[in-house]
Amino acid sequence: MNRSSYFLLLLFSVTFLFCNTAQAQNSGFRRMGVSKIPERGLVIQAGAGLAAVKSDICGSYGCNEIGSAFSIGALFKYNPFWSFNGEVEYLKLSAVSKDSKNITIESRVIDVSGMLVYNLMDSYAGSNNYRSLRKRFAVPFVKGGIGFVYYTPSSYPTNRPPNSDITYDRLRSYPAIAGVIPIGGGIRFRFSDQISIAPEVMYHLTTTDYLDNNNQSQNNKDHYGVVSVKLLYTPMPKNEVFTSKRQGIKPFKKKK
Repeated sequence: MNRSSYFLLLLFSVTFLFCNTAQAQNSGFRRMGVSKIPERGLVIQAGAGLAAVKSDICGSYGCNEIGSAFSIGALFKYNPFWSFNGEVEYLKLSAVSKDSKNITIESRVIDVSGMLVYNLMDSYAGSNNYRSLRKRFAVPFVKGGIGFVYYTPSSYPTNRPPNSDITYDRLRSYPAIAGVIPIGGGIRFRFSDQISIAPEVMYHLTTTDYLDNNNQSQNNKDHYGVVSVKLLYTPMPKNEVFTSKRQGIKPFKKKK
């Protein structure tokens, strides 16, 4: 098993651990879920993960040299079900052809996209009488949208000598821009009013066939997938009394 496989195994293990922890400590999470903060407003997010490409050079996991992915963005919660997500992601794609083509490709991609996020469960737990007090620990979601990628690929002989700069000719002018449609989903784990963690899997459909500097098939566009874990930070409202009034509940008063 190579290093990239270990990273993938670790990523899925962390997600599985979160799910088991939620079931094992349900009563503790019920107490932790009590909140006077409304499930709406701005959330800042940052993430890291792994990326793989699907192209003319590489059409399966086996030929991928798993690359890294880093993202930063913001989420605006409109209500407990719907949110809008704006995100910028930088990733590196790499693959080696497994046939006689003798090609290795590397591509650096900047992905800018806007997405709608839909929670498959209400963020609030319990009945309507308790919706302003308790929130769920784990909420699954799906997301999808549209954006563009700014990419710079290169390709070279797989068997080129070490420290050699031999490369294949560029098939077009780079850097280049193409459209992208990201789709996917994940699970958001809420640890407090401010901190959440969200493992997610996204697949990105692009409008270009040149992510690998190769266009052997005119009908097949190049795509890529990203598995990542994102940290979500929700800034606390400055006026807690005003926030409580917006929810229709009375702020807590200190006993004399």
